[in-house]
Amino acid sequence: MLHADNWTIRQHVQIETYQFQTRQTAIREGQWRGESPLGRDPNGLKLGILGMGGIGTATAKRAAAFGFDIQYHSRSAIAGIKETIGAPARHVGFEELLRTSDVISVHVPLSESTKGLLSDPEFALMKPGVILVNTARGPIVDEDALVRNLESGKVWSAGLDVYENEPNVHPGLLKSSNVVLLPHIGTATVDTQKRMEVLVIDNVRKAVTESKLLTQVPEQTA
Repeated sequence: MLHADNWTIRQHVQIETYQFQTRQTAIREGQWRGESPLGRDPNGLKLGILGMGGIGTATAKRAAAFGFDIQYHSRSAIAGIKETIGAPARHVGFEELLRTSDVISVHVPLSESTKGLLSDPEFALMKPGVILVNTARGPIVDEDALVRNLESGKVWSAGLDVYENEPNVHPGLLKSSNVVLLPHIGTATVDTQKRMEVLVIDNVRKAVTESKLLTQVPEQTA
């Protein structure tokens, strides 16, 4: 639920930047530090938000506090975004976001137009060593293409909470040591579940008393 989302989704960005997953694997295998690559300091890295809805905006707000430079792509520029996230944020075209972002975080909804939105042509536009985070919907990213670009090093690291054919996970992703894989649990915390329950109750109450919803989707306003 959009208005009840929590830190869990947004933490993927920090996890990938610091390379936590490879360091954890190394120490579990008896290697104090292993041979994992150095992480990146988020200060000054360019975070590209693909889809600046509620979760994308929340991601930008938290990431800005860590020092990321924020840019985003959405259908149109968002009025007052600087005040909302507490930092400047540039509205850029889709291809510019791909070409110039150090980290790309996907937050667009799944539709016919976004299915396979990130495939080989789009990965070719990205910066070498880009970090990709997808907590939106699995089919937005072509996993065959992602695996190829992870193997080539074009994509330095990836964080996924969703998959093309979940619950099945691409074998190439399972084999990759520089991918964080979560089983679609972006809101699976006690606190977020409580907020979601309260939101459902509040929506029902508002629907009964005012014939309106707190979290009405665009299709319901048409």
